[in-house]
Amino acid sequence: MQKLLSKIDFTLAFRLILSAAMLYTGYQQNDKTTLIFGVFLAVYAIIGNKYKVGCGYNSCGYTPRYGVKKNQKENAKDIDYTEIK
Repeated sequence: MQKLLSKIDFTLAFRLILSAAMLYTGYQQNDKTTLIFGVFLAVYAIIGNKYKVGCGYNSCGYTPRYGVKKNQKENAKDIDYTEIK
């Protein structure tokens, strides 16, 4: 049990709390869709933690990189503007 608890990180804890809330709500309201979504979130959380994938570990949708702003300013000089009257 202690070995299992030592593997829980912040992202996994947040995902498991979210799935537990969905499972509780689905059970309380007798809603199968919410129960299925809660089970899906729990399975996704465990698989995501095992392979360290998904937003929260290292592969989020957008990762800012140093120096991107500098390149955008240089590219903006090449744009020709046409005045419309």
